Amino acid sequence: MTRTKRGILTATALVAGLIAAAGPRAEAGAKKKVVWKPVMEALLKLNEHPVKHWNVLQADKNHNLLLVQVSRDWYVFNLKRKLLYRADPNDFEARGENLVGPVPDRNTPRVKTDAWDSHNVGLAQQITVELAKSGDKLTIELAHPLAPY
Repeated sequence: MTRTKRGILTATALVAGLIAAAGPRAEAGAKKKVVWKPVMEALLKLNEHPVKHWNVLQADKNHNLLLVQVSRDWYVFNLKRKLLYRADPNDFEARGENLVGPVPDRNTPRVKTDAWDSHNVGLAQQITVELAKSGDKLTIELAHPLAPY
């Protein structure tokens, strides 16, 4: 083998090794992103009063996750596990009427809650969460999808 071929093989092996070593680290820092779609049939109250600026979105594939904007605060509700997370609005990007952004992971800051209640109210599901730090009660009502006839 000539000196040039050996040098090329060594350089190629070095580059391949660097790519393989960097791959898992790059993936570890990346969060899983999903499409968040607006929930049209929703109501939001803070301490039993309507909120002026709010929005409720639902994860496209996982309907147990809600992204809720209350004025300047953003939260992710995990309805199945009854967990509440703080969300950073800078992590989300608009795509039409939808948002694309991360789902909570173990590094996402949790919001402590004193009470969590979820039950049916007529044709809606009502979720009420009491925030431990402020004592505020956040209530969301989501219309149940109607079954086709």
